[in-house]
Amino acid sequence: MSGNRRGFTLIELLVVIAIIAVLVALLLPAVQHARAAARSSSCRNNLKQLGLALQNYESAHSLYPPGYLYKPSPQGNAMGFSWGAMILPQLERDDMYLQFNWNVPIWDPANMMAREVHLPVFLCPSDHVSGQGFVEMGGPQERYAMASYVASFGPPDLDATQEKRDGVFSRNSSTRTRDIADGLSNTLAIGERVNGPFAPGASHGNHFEFETAWMSAIREITDPTDDHGHLVLFQTGHTPNNPLSDDRDVSAPHFARAHFALADGSVRPISESIDFGVYSALGTRADDDQIGEF
Repeated sequence: MSGNRRGFTLIELLVVIAIIAVLVALLLPAVQHARAAARSSSCRNNLKQLGLALQNYESAHSLYPPGYLYKPSPQGNAMGFSWGAMILPQLERDDMYLQFNWNVPIWDPANMMAREVHLPVFLCPSDHVSGQGFVEMGGPQERYAMASYVASFGPPDLDATQEKRDGVFSRNSSTRTRDIADGLSNTLAIGERVNGPFAPGASHGNHFEFETAWMSAIREITDPTDDHGHLVLFQTGHTPNNPLSDDRDVSAPHFARAHFALADGSVRPISESIDFGVYSALGTRADDDQIGEF
């Protein structure tokens, strides 16, 4: 007996391949959207943990942590430790807190190992630079682990003076809950900032890249008066993700928005199209601003 053995013709094979290609093309955006949503959710969770840690710090010490500690010296800031390092116990990272020698500057060799550690709670999953990146001051011997979150300095120019601010945090700040007269739910506490190059067209002096670290502001070796407060603080100089944003602003890796922790510990997305006046008002702590929905 004999029979016909039938296989795929070339045309049929091409049709099957075309169908598979169409299905992949349809599914790929959905997969990418699901991944972006998961990363965004993880970022909001990080901010929630940081916001609650600030609340717990305030409950324990009756004030919010300073934006960063400053003590002048001929070699530059003789302290430098930031809000991120100071809330480590509230983040249940006492082990990391104890690795720092708080009696010497952050740039002292005694703090080298601790300042080079990347901590997941300070890293947005959509920030593809900070997880392995370092801010370097003075060469490879002074490296500082990058991060994705900065505390709110407010509307003034962060470079003009590191202590005159309208927001919650600054150099040697000691803000109490009662000082936030605008209301905790109407005041920014922490925002996002990716590391890496500015958007095309943005500039800030001779700076061309965002610089963010979680544990400290970092002295400038060649200029002892410059302590780089922008590494741990942001000003509300431009709306989120603005093309003109520089290393003092918020620039998030999420489409059309940035996430913020407010002073009450809640987390809110803020659109990059928010009115600048409203955004600036959110950056103040006691300007008697009347803020509606945002």
